[in-house]
Amino acid sequence: MLDSGIRVFCVYVMKKIILSFLLYITVFQPVSAKDHVYSWTVVPQFSPTIVHRDWGALLKMLEQRTGYRFRLVIADSFNFFETSLFQGKVDFAYANPYQTLLAHRAQAYIPLLRDEHRRLTGILVVRKGSPYQKVADIEGKKVAFASPNAFAVSLYMRALLSEKEKISFTPRYVGTHSNAYRQVLLGKAVASGGIYRTLRKERAEVQDNLQVIYETPKTITHAIIAHPTVPVKVRARVQQAILEMASNEKGQQLLSNVFLAQPIKADFNRDYAPLVLLNLDKYVVLPD
Repeated sequence: MLDSGIRVFCVYVMKKIILSFLLYITVFQPVSAKDHVYSWTVVPQFSPTIVHRDWGALLKMLEQRTGYRFRLVIADSFNFFETSLFQGKVDFAYANPYQTLLAHRAQAYIPLLRDEHRRLTGILVVRKGSPYQKVADIEGKKVAFASPNAFAVSLYMRALLSEKEKISFTPRYVGTHSNAYRQVLLGKAVASGGIYRTLRKERAEVQDNLQVIYETPKTITHAIIAHPTVPVKVRARVQQAILEMASNEKGQQLLSNVFLAQPIKADFNRDYAPLVLLNLDKYVVLPD
């Protein structure tokens, strides 16, 4: 009778131990890379609707090809985008060249991919038929820009206008490339910074009523970057999946929509570190 009671007690204790162990491994086992949802944000060159359409479709295919999950964080302003980036709040981002440099400096973000052949050329546009036909004509006038740190559009452009062309002007920061172009058409600025690829994505009535009067030298273009806490295997799989997308028609179209038609692996030291030679830091405006 005593032996039977001991056996029952031992079985009870063993069940408790097993249950406790199962609860422990359920609660405390680390979340796998497949279960984690990786945040992804994009520099706001266009309206949130366009960003959601183009990048949402790309991330959906990326999920299918990698097995990882991604959450698109829509940045409705450069301030929101850069705050998220420079504070290391996002796992992946599509950033302009100087933001890539600054994000590496602030949080050690790692460039994964860029377009092989595409280059950035900043442009200064005015309303077609306006009296402002050369860069000297904007002396003392209002000029619209997406944001202080929009690279070819604003950062590099403002430096060139101030230091090379010796032009004084009043910058007006309006959030996106599209907004900047429309400031000119609405008469709220005599000129705006831009780049060819965003101007060509505007509606015909916008393109047809603007003309380019000044260009920056060509530079390296945007990069897909990853926070260093993203596991190496995840970064490598994302990188490889995007490279593979370029080999089929559907993937090629999705990549073209986000200006990454010919993706190649990016390298910080080769591609983005040399930007320090432009001496643009004094024109950078960091978010609060």
